[in-house]
Amino acid sequence: MKLLAAKEWNKVFYQGGEKYRIQVKAELGIVGKNNKPYFSIGGDIYRLAKNGRKVWECGGCIHEEIVKHFPQLQVLVDIHLADDEGVPMHAYTNAAYWAGQTKYQKFDEFKLAKHLRISPKLADDMMDYIVNFWGEFDEITTPAMAWESTCKDYGLLEQWLEQAKVAKSMLNVLEEVSA
Repeated sequence: MKLLAAKEWNKVFYQGGEKYRIQVKAELGIVGKNNKPYFSIGGDIYRLAKNGRKVWECGGCIHEEIVKHFPQLQVLVDIHLADDEGVPMHAYTNAAYWAGQTKYQKFDEFKLAKHLRISPKLADDMMDYIVNFWGEFDEITTPAMAWESTCKDYGLLEQWLEQAKVAKSMLNVLEEVSA
């Protein structure tokens, strides 16, 4: 992994009479053969045992715990797995999936909204727009094409870019991204 920006946060907290430490790391980096950097945020929670040992309790994408202890990191949690311009991973194919435009999933406005980082009302509006404007899909006109165009028409690329700028400002730059 080529790490471009990162930052760590640590906090001690008490729960049920026991002492814990949460360690969080957010990164912007290039993984494998990807040509674009992606944001990620994850963490680990350790409990201090009565014998003084540090015991790992949980870790990974513990986003609810991260936001519970560091509310200011919500923007980084929201942009997890988005590229450096804020576009969600597989934005348009996943939008088609959550929109119920595959045989595997029915329309779920809340998951679609969460994926696109918009309100459920806007997700509904965008779905109506696609149904009315794009009509039937075939081998030439795919749902992913419709979602890409609709996201542009609704200004989501600009919104995502602004969110990425805020997220980048929260990290320590290790290496400049060359365009």
